[in-house]
Amino acid sequence: MNISEAILNRKSIRAYRSTPVSDDNLAQIIEAGRWAPNAGPFQISVVRNAALLKKINDRTHNAMLDSTNEFLRQRASLPGYQPLYEAPVVILLSGPDNTPFPIHNTVLAAENMLLMATGLGLGTCLIFSITAALNGTKNQDLAREAGIPSGYSLQCAIALGHAAAQNKFSMNDRTRRGSVNYVD
Repeated sequence: MNISEAILNRKSIRAYRSTPVSDDNLAQIIEAGRWAPNAGPFQISVVRNAALLKKINDRTHNAMLDSTNEFLRQRASLPGYQPLYEAPVVILLSGPDNTPFPIHNTVLAAENMLLMATGLGLGTCLIFSITAALNGTKNQDLAREAGIPSGYSLQCAIALGHAAAQNKFSMNDRTRRGSVNYVD
């Protein structure tokens, strides 16, 4: 698959099979993230431990239910909803608290990883709601357990795995977004 095909075929997968992601595929995805454009340091933490993923999922779910954001509360209230979509791998992207561009660095790395995973035939979903479960002083215990260094904050995460046949929490079909103007 070339880059144009990966861009057009990438979509958010919100249901995964329990099939593990191969070490080779995971290494290629992580390496793609490390080559992203950046303006400073960032951390990639790969979580495959099922018990830890459940803890992160449950804390994210509770944070969504307690959120002041109506969309997050509604999503978390759907029967059977799991914020990490039972993905066998979750990649956490964090950046130092004392630098100006941690979100930019991590989202660019995430995009590279999303496209590489698509090219390898794997499913992904970019997740921001997980930040409520891993940032702040009350969440330091779980953040450290998940490999986020002290002095860093989670910026985004990627659910990664083999797509399940049914994707009941899918939003809508993808459409082009953004407006364009040319200034010549």
